[in-house]
Amino acid sequence: MIPLRTPERTPTLSPTAPAFFSSRAAGALPERLMGEIARVEAATDGFFGTIREIRLRAGRRSSLFVGGRTVPLSVVLSDDEVTGFVRTLSGGSLYAYRDCLSEGYLPLDDGSRAGISGDFFTEGGRVVGIRRVRSVVIRVARAVPGAGALAERVFRRDGCRLGLLVFAPPGGGKTTVLRDLALRLSSGARPLRVAVVDCRGELSGDWYGRGACVDLLVGCPKAEGIAIATRTLSPDVILVDEIGGAEEVAAIRAVESGGVPIVATAHGTSLARLAHDSPISPLIRAGIFGSFIGIVPDRDGFLQREARLDREEIG
Repeated sequence: MIPLRTPERTPTLSPTAPAFFSSRAAGALPERLMGEIARVEAATDGFFGTIREIRLRAGRRSSLFVGGRTVPLSVVLSDDEVTGFVRTLSGGSLYAYRDCLSEGYLPLDDGSRAGISGDFFTEGGRVVGIRRVRSVVIRVARAVPGAGALAERVFRRDGCRLGLLVFAPPGGGKTTVLRDLALRLSSGARPLRVAVVDCRGELSGDWYGRGACVDLLVGCPKAEGIAIATRTLSPDVILVDEIGGAEEVAAIRAVESGGVPIVATAHGTSLARLAHDSPISPLIRAGIFGSFIGIVPDRDGFLQREARLDREEIG
């Protein structure tokens, strides 16, 4: 039986640290892992501006992804430490989070996400739980002012009437762009009524401030969230992260026919490939999205640029 560990401290590594480092989840990290993180922070210029991931591994070295590279740590956590951390994240009840765990993640209060790997068990061909946690990957969320500037410019250029798709490889910053875009569209001199469908809790949190016209739908499946937002919130635009399921595609087609534009993100490195061979190709072929922004790896990180679709090529 893995005991539930109650955090007894809130780490204060730096006043410039992302919100994660003052969260309940950070307080539950093993003490010796926090010591290693503090050591790397002290030796790394701009640590809190470039920390992206914290990886806990049972029986193997933990690591950070900071400054665009993997930094192995000397600490090797036990099964009990890693599983105990996950139990703390779930409030002591893994069963209560079985739906999230079956998809390999746990949401964190600050908008970050913990990806979970290990020994899963299935029923009827579906993942229904996890019996042993082998690693936890914490994607550290942070606000990046200006990340959504290009997306806002393109969306407003089109009169806020046409859908927009942002695509990038995993870890390319799609969620960061969408979070900043929600703030930019919902505040300022020309605020829109923005509905954010936040299935995994990564777009919620204290990002927007009291002046933002944002309505959040947190924790519901994306297709249902899109439908609820359309029926009940009268949004000017709906934002949704990482689309790809058949139900999501159907929900977006239904919403678009009703005149509500969708701003969405998707995994991908090529617009042509997304249009030809991906679960969302029906949306692209149907003209649901009027504009596209691709995020591509660059030597200094990732570079955003507007992508063009060759309609004749896709037929």
